Amino acid sequence: MEISPLYVRKEFEIDGEIGDQWEVRRSRVRLGGLIGSGAFGRVYAAALETPGAETVTVAAKKLADNASEEEMQDFLREIEMLKHVGSHKHVIRLIGCCTKRAPLMALLEHAPRGDLYTLLRTARGRKKPDDLSNITRRIDSDVNERPSQADSGYTNFSGFDPPIEQKFYLEGEPRRDHYVAEPTLQLNSSTMRDYALQVALGMKHLEERGITHRDLAARNILVDGAGVLKVADFGLSRTGVYVHTRSQVQVPLRWLAPEAILHSQYCTKSDVWAFAVLLWEIATLGGFPYSELSNHQVPPYLARGMRLPKPARASPRLYQLMIDCWAEDPRNRPSFAQIVERLTVQKQLYVDLDCVFPPTEDEHELRELTS
Repeated sequence: MEISPLYVRKEFEIDGEIGDQWEVRRSRVRLGGLIGSGAFGRVYAAALETPGAETVTVAAKKLADNASEEEMQDFLREIEMLKHVGSHKHVIRLIGCCTKRAPLMALLEHAPRGDLYTLLRTARGRKKPDDLSNITRRIDSDVNERPSQADSGYTNFSGFDPPIEQKFYLEGEPRRDHYVAEPTLQLNSSTMRDYALQVALGMKHLEERGITHRDLAARNILVDGAGVLKVADFGLSRTGVYVHTRSQVQVPLRWLAPEAILHSQYCTKSDVWAFAVLLWEIATLGGFPYSELSNHQVPPYLARGMRLPKPARASPRLYQLMIDCWAEDPRNRPSFAQIVERLTVQKQLYVDLDCVFPPTEDEHELRELTS
């Protein structure tokens, strides 16, 4: 028996949604409530009907209807990268996509507890920095022109080589792609001990796949319903060693290695540098890297061999790992495989949540302003 060439599948004839095994017909996706938004578009909670007639909850990342051709290509590139990433417990998984007609959608594994940064900030028993953004902006603009925590996650690189004061500047609001749809977890020193290892395991998988993430930070680590950490946001990811050439892309300056800042060169060892900044975020419960410096002061600060200080909550062994990851020469930084080995062998409490130390700088400024 053979299939008659005179007949075709009606669903394909109507929708024209022929693609690879990842392509999903839009009729199988029911969008729910808005759970995040950004310059690219919006993220919705969605119900996806599987071929077995079951329904699963996914996060539908939908590109804006008025997206430019360049934004469409970037979005498609991110989807292709997610396909290449494959499946790993500590990496956010692509479930499917709708790319045959606008608006484009990526269907991602649902992470109902939001991002690690929000989780860490909540552990302080404080409001998120966004709630203090107006106060912080006034302090920063009136006193020393430092960028606020709410404004300086991403910076715009110029493709030319102007003076250092002009090369690093802010453009618009930071991306707000993440969300919290369920109550956050209660953190303690035991659970936080595993966070570094979970992220390292996810990054080890990317390292083995030859993928450079380029945007590793606490804000881009999502937390599923069971509290498992997953590396996410592959919008800037590339395979192999990557040299950045586009002049108007937003980059996370305070998480970048020196070779990425000065020469726009990225590799897995650049991710190792960013991983150490993420460790610093964990140890400071969502602290802001180089909070005392403006954007244009960060590159010369690093060039002088200066590094982020040891957090009061961090153990000496954890800080030594950070220092090793911040080696000036990328070849002297450990691989993620080596980091996983060190974190697995050295089982101890890396972060002491019961540590008592003076208030952070933004807490002190807020207290002075409101007194």
